[in-house]
Amino acid sequence: MGRETYAFLTGLFVIILGAASVIAAMWLGNYGEEYKSYYVVTQRSVSGLNPESTVLFRGVNAGKVSTIRFDPQDRRNILVRVELNEDLPITRSTYAILRVQALTGLAQVELYDTGEQPEPLPTDPDDPARIPLRPSLFDKLTESGQDILSQLGMLATRLNSVLNENNRQRIERILEAVATSTEHLAIFEKRVDEMLAEIPALSGEAQRMMAGINRLAGDLDATVKEVRGLVKSTESLIASGRTAGDVVVQTTLPKVNELLDETESIAVDIRNLSNRLENDPRILLFGSPKPAPGPGEPGFQEPR
Repeated sequence: MGRETYAFLTGLFVIILGAASVIAAMWLGNYGEEYKSYYVVTQRSVSGLNPESTVLFRGVNAGKVSTIRFDPQDRRNILVRVELNEDLPITRSTYAILRVQALTGLAQVELYDTGEQPEPLPTDPDDPARIPLRPSLFDKLTESGQDILSQLGMLATRLNSVLNENNRQRIERILEAVATSTEHLAIFEKRVDEMLAEIPALSGEAQRMMAGINRLAGDLDATVKEVRGLVKSTESLIASGRTAGDVVVQTTLPKVNELLDETESIAVDIRNLSNRLENDPRILLFGSPKPAPGPGEPGFQEPR
């Protein structure tokens, strides 16, 4: 095999290797696909995010990070330039979240859309549109944890100021007073139980008294009936003799009428007493309740 053959094989190998390298570069760089450039803007830390980091749109691979730099117009802002597939539905309500992987610590950008503004977000390679970076759940928990720690510190300081030596002594005195009041309350409950135990016997006596009063009222009714019969007999006697009738009319009948009026008044009083005892037996122990003071009397209060 001559030199020409070796030179030909060497050249062919170089050509094949170069073509394979170009194809591999095109395949790895997704050559031929069209991208749109956007800026993800934030003032938070972007630790773990690097160029070539993955960009996801609702969990689907959507592009990659190209550069990370500070905003020349506002140095507080960090501009993360991302190259996204052209067919992605990026709208004015699209926002980004930085997701940090637990094991490696590397971060990736995830895009979401609230759907509030469905209009497409126009962009330009020379002046890419800006997508806001919102705090993730981990960031919110971290901020909340810091706030909780600060509030706990304030609470501990206030507790220390409240529970000083003087206040602790006051609390001890209050607890002692509560214990004493509890003991007195127990004694009072015992006395009330003893009084309640005596009430059934008292109620039985009151019921027997009311039964006797009812019998007395019945006897008075019978007496009234007999007296009325006597009046009728007297009126018959008056009809039989005028002389005897004049005597009876002038002497006997007025006394009989007075007796009847007094008897009826006594019967009414006894019945009223019976009704009051039946409605409220405590009258036998405590007496009749005092009426409310009227106008001009001590303790009178005008109705509001």
